[in-house]
Amino acid sequence: MLVQNVGLSQNNYSKNSNPNFTSIRSVRCEGLYKKYPELANNLVETLKNNPKAMAFCKKYDVDIVFYAAKQMQDAVQSSVHIFFDNISKSKFRKFFEKLTGSSSDQVTIHAWGRDYPLARSIETSTANLVEAISPERKVGKGYRGGLLDSHLQSADENIEKVLQEKLQKDIKAAKKVARAKADKSKLEYDTSSLQKSIEDLIDSGK
Repeated sequence: MLVQNVGLSQNNYSKNSNPNFTSIRSVRCEGLYKKYPELANNLVETLKNNPKAMAFCKKYDVDIVFYAAKQMQDAVQSSVHIFFDNISKSKFRKFFEKLTGSSSDQVTIHAWGRDYPLARSIETSTANLVEAISPERKVGKGYRGGLLDSHLQSADENIEKVLQEKLQKDIKAAKKVARAKADKSKLEYDTSSLQKSIEDLIDSGK
C-alpha cells in the first residue's frame, strides 16, 4: 500500500496519485506520522485488513489521511480522515462545497495519548486509533473495535437513503410524464374520432 506525505487537504488530492487502487485515490500520513512512519504503517495495515472499511472504500472513491499532532504537555491526538465521493450529490453541489470548503463528506475518528515523553504519547494514541479502526470483536465479556465501521456504515446508509428518495422522485416524475403522454394520445384519438363522426353525420345528411 502506497503511503505519501503531503498536506492535510482534500483539495490537494490527485485522482491518479495512487495507481494501485481502483477506489482509494490516495493515502497520506501527516503531522507527527512523518517522523514515525513505523506507527503510521500500523494504521495503514489495520485499515487494509478491515473488510467493512475496505468494502466502503471500494464502493466510493476515497482519499485517506492519517494525522497526528502534538497537544499540551506532550499529549498527542491521532486521527484518520476518510474523504469520500458522495454520489448522492449533484456535480454542481460538489463543486460549490469544494470552493467554499463546506463539504461534510468525510468520516473522522480521533484517538489520544497523554503520556510522557512525546514518543510514548504517539505510541499510545496510535494504539488507540488502531483499536478504533479495527473490526469489532468480542474480548472477554465485552466488545472492542468497530468504531470506524460504525461511522462508515452510517455514512453509507445516509447516501443510500438519499439515492432511494431521488429514485422514488424520478419514478414519480416518469409516471407523471407517462400519464401526460397517455392523456395526450387519448385526447388526439377522441378528437379524431369526433371529427370522423362529424364528417359521417354531414355525409349522411346529403
